[in-house]
Amino acid sequence: MLRVDGTWFKARRRRRTLIWLGVGLVLLLGIVLGLLVPHAATKIEIWSGASAAPSSCPYSGGGPPFALQSFEAQMSRQTYLETLRLAAGDRLFPHDPDFRLPTLTVGEPRRADASATIPAQLLYAIAWIESKIAMAPFDVDWGTLGPPLLSPDCGYGIMQITSTIHNDGGLPSRYEALAGSHFAYNIAAGARILAEKWNEDYFPVVGESDPSFIESWYFALWAYNGWAWINHPGNPTYDPGRQPYDCDADRSDYWDYPYQERVLGCVINPPMVGGQRLWEPHSVALPDVARLTAPGGALDPDVFWQTFDQIRERMSLELPAQAYSADLGIGHSNADRTTLLGMPLLDGLPDELELRSSEFSNRGAALTIGNSGSGLLAWRVTSTPSWLDVGVQAGVALGSGYGFTSGPDQSVIPILAAADGVPEGSHRGRIVLEFVYPDGRSETESIAISLDKRGAAYYEAGRPQS
Repeated sequence: MLRVDGTWFKARRRRRTLIWLGVGLVLLLGIVLGLLVPHAATKIEIWSGASAAPSSCPYSGGGPPFALQSFEAQMSRQTYLETLRLAAGDRLFPHDPDFRLPTLTVGEPRRADASATIPAQLLYAIAWIESKIAMAPFDVDWGTLGPPLLSPDCGYGIMQITSTIHNDGGLPSRYEALAGSHFAYNIAAGARILAEKWNEDYFPVVGESDPSFIESWYFALWAYNGWAWINHPGNPTYDPGRQPYDCDADRSDYWDYPYQERVLGCVINPPMVGGQRLWEPHSVALPDVARLTAPGGALDPDVFWQTFDQIRERMSLELPAQAYSADLGIGHSNADRTTLLGMPLLDGLPDELELRSSEFSNRGAALTIGNSGSGLLAWRVTSTPSWLDVGVQAGVALGSGYGFTSGPDQSVIPILAAADGVPEGSHRGRIVLEFVYPDGRSETESIAISLDKRGAAYYEAGRPQS
């Protein structure tokens, strides 16, 4: 099956944890540069399928994107929705320090509450706004392997993970490899980022910070995309009398809403796929923008620009009287985590690979990674000889267990000699790979690599060649 989701939209993702020391200087500079002019702060990027990979990642380290491989689940998104439900209740990787949820702080004053969870509807809606709940680009068939969805600022996958992936041109770390290639880790990373924004002391709060009310997440959602003027509801770009965003309507009005209102609009009006809504609607009481953005109101633009050390005090909102709690039980799905993530098993590796290089040719090789178990086997390259180029740095090998796929699918790593600075002769080294399993285990394997480099064409004695 081919992906037929239509046009994709994506805003620039700036998900950095903002420790606002000196932020006043940055914002004032923004004013000088004209950020208050409508649309001046935003470049509109319309996704209509796979695009050429960016050569740099301006908001996530500046280096090139990683060469990753991912798996795209079924068009119905049911596998992804189950994963999002587990992530909302911290049931994906609760013992993994990189991907577990931090304990949410709740109440006034804020206190840690280990029982607090994220309403799953929020994660559904974020995933739809970010990627239409898809891990791979438009031209990757459902149920197959392919590159991850990659934005122009190097946001990866379903949740468009950006700021926690710092591309420096080297090999990806464990976190970067998993978040960029495996849908479950990508979703867990997005949930963790949202929870960190919720816990941040700088941002305003709604009511008494009760996470069971979706309205309470207004400012955390804003910060997930970027605590920026373009997401301020009082930005003159947006009509103050606008109706709630309809996630399933014609998207010609996508840019008429700040990010958090798009997400909340998807909670109110979920999208349709195959004639069915992806999740049950939940009523959300949105802020009264016209009143709150008036002079002296909590969302008065002057408050945003001038009270950098009083943002929480000045911008916090009362919980609307008509708000009601979300069904948090949805985050405690009875989904079988083992069935969802599988029990992958590495299906052997070669002992050695041989490469040849000369001024006339460069003969590469392919390293194949098989998964004789179920689910996805996550792997990454951790080291290589300096004279080796790997075409894929991290990825997943597909095993059995997903009934909507055509069956197991191996990862294939193209390997080529990058021997320009290497002297002629024979060279040996090792490529090292790490394999990560859903239960937290990992194992390391290495393969010997030999390179035969010749500086000129080879002529066998007595066998002249033209």
